[in-house]
Amino acid sequence: MSEVRERVDHLRATARESVATLLATGQGGYVDICLGARRHLLDVLERGTDPEGPEVSAALDGLATHVDEAMDAHLQRQRRWRSRTDSERLTRAFRALDESGIIAREDHTCCDTCAADSLRQEALVHQEAPGGPSIRGYAFYHEQDMRSAVRDGTLMVGFGATHEIRRAAVGEEIAETLRAHGLTVTWNGDPGTKLGVAVDWRRRRWGRGAAHPGPAVDGEPAVEVSYQHESPPAWMTHYQGRVTVRELARMVLPWLPRGHAATLTSDRGRTIEICRDFDLLRVLGEGRALPRERLEEPLSRWAVGGVWPEEDARSSHTGMVDAIYDDSTAEGIGGIQSAEPMETAAARELVHRLTPSEGNFAVFLAGDETCVQMMWEAGPRLWMESPSPEERLSRGRFVTTSEAEEMVRILADENRLALDELGRLAVTTW
Repeated sequence: MSEVRERVDHLRATARESVATLLATGQGGYVDICLGARRHLLDVLERGTDPEGPEVSAALDGLATHVDEAMDAHLQRQRRWRSRTDSERLTRAFRALDESGIIAREDHTCCDTCAADSLRQEALVHQEAPGGPSIRGYAFYHEQDMRSAVRDGTLMVGFGATHEIRRAAVGEEIAETLRAHGLTVTWNGDPGTKLGVAVDWRRRRWGRGAAHPGPAVDGEPAVEVSYQHESPPAWMTHYQGRVTVRELARMVLPWLPRGHAATLTSDRGRTIEICRDFDLLRVLGEGRALPRERLEEPLSRWAVGGVWPEEDARSSHTGMVDAIYDDSTAEGIGGIQSAEPMETAAARELVHRLTPSEGNFAVFLAGDETCVQMMWEAGPRLWMESPSPEERLSRGRFVTTSEAEEMVRILADENRLALDELGRLAVTTW
C-alpha cells in the first residue's frame, strides 16, 4: 500500500510541477493549464503505467482545484510586483538581439540540438532577405531550460554564430545585451559554454490569462449554456451544458470573441442570448448593456427570476483593444482567430512576445474599429500599418518593437492612431 501511495504522490508532484511551469510562462489560461498539466503527466508516465488506471486518476484528482488556487496565489503576488520582472526583461532583451542581427528565441524546441539546427536554418533565410540587419548568430533557451529556471532560478542560454570564429564575440554581445536590460549574467568566456542568467521567473497575467473560477458555493445558481458558433475555442466549450453563473461570469462571457454568442437558459425556462460589444455585453433582443467586470451579480439575479439593473452599463472605450494574432513558429505563442479583448498592458506585452519570424502577425482594434496591425518580415523587420477600408489602402512603415508597443498603447489608452508621428508613411493600395 505504501508503494502505491508513493507512486501516486510522485505523479501528483509531477503534475503540480507542470502547473507551476505553465503558470510561470504567462501563456494560456485556466483551462489551458489544466489540460497542459494533464497532457504532460501522461507523456512522462513510466512504461507499463496505465493512463486510465487508479494511480493516475488519484494523481489527477483535485488538479483543477490546485490550478485555481495556484492562479489565485500568483495574482496575489503579482499585485505586489512594482517593476518589470526578470522574465519580462528577458523577452525585451531577446527582441533587442533580434533587431541587432542575433536571432533570439524563447522556449524554443525541446533540446540544444533541435534548437541549434532550427536557428541555423532560420539564419540562412534571414541572410538572404534584403533590408534587414546582418545575421551574426543566434541565442535560445528551450523547454527543459525553462523548467529548470522556474525551479532553480538560473536560466541557461545557448548561442551560436553564423561563422564559428565569431562565436565568442556573439556570446559576449548576448551577455552585454542581457545585462543592459537589468539581468545578471555569469559566463566564463568559453564559446562552448552556455550563459547563466539569474532569473526570478515571474510573468504577469492579464485578462483571460488571469481568470480563474474560484471555489464552488452551495446552492449557487446555474444555467444551461450553448454557443452560437461553428467552432468555439476549447476554453469556451469547457463551459457548456449546465454551468454555474459564477464560472460563466468569470471564465467566458467577459472574453467572448467577436462573432461568438452564448445562449443561456435558466431553471425557470427564461432564455437570453449574449454577445460582446467591445467592453460591454449585450443581451440580444432586449437591448440591455451589462458590464464585463461586474457581471456575476446581475446575471445571478436574472437566473433566479429577478430583474436587470435599471441603468445600462456604459462604455469607456479606453484601456483595451480587441486583438487577433498568429504565431505559427514552432514553440511560438500560438494565436487566436477571432478578436478577443485585451487590456493595454497585455497588448503591449504581445508586441514583444510575438516571435520575429516571417508571417507572424497581430491586429489591434479600438472600439470604433480604428486599427493598427503588425507583421514580421524576413530580415527580421517589423512592418506596422493602419488599414483604411473606405479608401482601400494601408499606410505604414517599418518600426522597432518599442515603437510598435507605443503605437498599441496610444490606440488602447487614447483611442487614436499615431503611426504618422513616427515619420513618413508608405501607402499600399489594395
